[in-house]
Amino acid sequence: MSQTSWSSELPRFRVAICGGGIGGLVLAITIGKYNPFIPIDLYEAHDSIPTVGAGIAIWRRTNEVVSELGLLEDLKAAFTKPPESSHGIHYRRSDIPEGGYDWFQHILRCKFFCVPPYHADTFLCGPEDGPSHMHRQQMAATLEKHLPASCTVHFKKRLVSYYEPNQSGEGSTKPITLRFTDGTTATADVLVGADGIRSAVRKTMFEAASEESDSADDNADLRQYIDATWTGMMIYRSLFPAENLRKVDPENLSLREATSCTGKATTLITYPIANGTLINVVAVVGDPSLAGTHYEGSWVIDATHDELLGCFDNFEPEVKTLLQHCENPSRWALHVVKELPFCARGRVALLGDASHAVTPHLGSGAGQAIEDAFVLGRLLAHPLTTLASVPDVLRMYQDVRLPFGTSGIMTGLGKKRIWMTEGSARLRKTRWTKLKQAILKRWDWMEMGGALDEWKETEGRLRDKLGAHDA
Repeated sequence: MSQTSWSSELPRFRVAICGGGIGGLVLAITIGKYNPFIPIDLYEAHDSIPTVGAGIAIWRRTNEVVSELGLLEDLKAAFTKPPESSHGIHYRRSDIPEGGYDWFQHILRCKFFCVPPYHADTFLCGPEDGPSHMHRQQMAATLEKHLPASCTVHFKKRLVSYYEPNQSGEGSTKPITLRFTDGTTATADVLVGADGIRSAVRKTMFEAASEESDSADDNADLRQYIDATWTGMMIYRSLFPAENLRKVDPENLSLREATSCTGKATTLITYPIANGTLINVVAVVGDPSLAGTHYEGSWVIDATHDELLGCFDNFEPEVKTLLQHCENPSRWALHVVKELPFCARGRVALLGDASHAVTPHLGSGAGQAIEDAFVLGRLLAHPLTTLASVPDVLRMYQDVRLPFGTSGIMTGLGKKRIWMTEGSARLRKTRWTKLKQAILKRWDWMEMGGALDEWKETEGRLRDKLGAHDA
């Protein structure tokens, strides 16, 4: 059977996507590319496609997906540097007031070979695997332009909850009802929650699963996945014109490369975006005693310049010079989603941060949402997928994407950095060595295939499950 063949005799379905962020947009594009006859409704809570956040790192795995979707050439126009010229991340010990030192550089440039051991100062990989960086706004604008004609976008539609009829008997193909904050409702045959870390789709999914559980213990256990968990970390974000830094410190590495200036309980991540005209700043400040506690107040607020500078009072002069140029900083209480037992139930699925929001230390949040969206979109668009088989298809998506998104590989290194504050000087030195090894080891995920390989594997399972073996 051809991948572009759709039988008019097979019942098709309408897909609703809640969330117009990067993951939701790529899902709509993927479905539309591989099956333009599936109607898609994209519901976005704001009055336009959101661009919250600033910089996005585009790694090899993400590059493969956007290339497969025909998006790479348009996106490359906004890359700060092409992937083949990227030099990876520079790590620096900076919590030394009189001046820090280069710790190590992590070069990721190919998927063909790696040079052990992991504690080497340079980790070599082959051509065209280095990270490229771009402004989130530029990516969102490019993706919006590529939305298929089969997709209708609905703005100012914030989901409150959904209702899915019982999946047995006659209820198995009845539509899902969506309820929005403005009092309106809509229906769909398939619902995908791409609505972020505070996902209303995830909330409803686990509330329903909890209510249907026979055990009181299982009931309480499932409800723990409804809300995100505070990590005890705060993130300060800012953007500023690169030219402002260039005037006072023209040799500053942040003007050219991604850098991670590391301290005992603080980390400053910087890299150029918007074709090198802006510097993206992400400052991570942690308090281990607060991890897992309830965060009071708004998760995102405006921060003062003095507040940001105060977090790096013991850092080297070059860091302070850079921070002096930060404009309109904001402070984010960093939350994550607990490792979910499932991300698909009935004809409803989760992707991106709604399914596996993690810390930003690997710069992979948007990339993982894109990979989720590609695999899920290919499954939904497949000519063998019918309304009746959607629950099975979503479980296949879950089986391939959820383990990777929630694995230890994709978790951040915040706790390891935080415990550098404890113990003797000799013990801290040993821990820094172990941290370096852990950082390098964590980048193994870049060499673990990718969404294209996952799709090939999953399509084979789809054909086996639905009894179609002809190519």
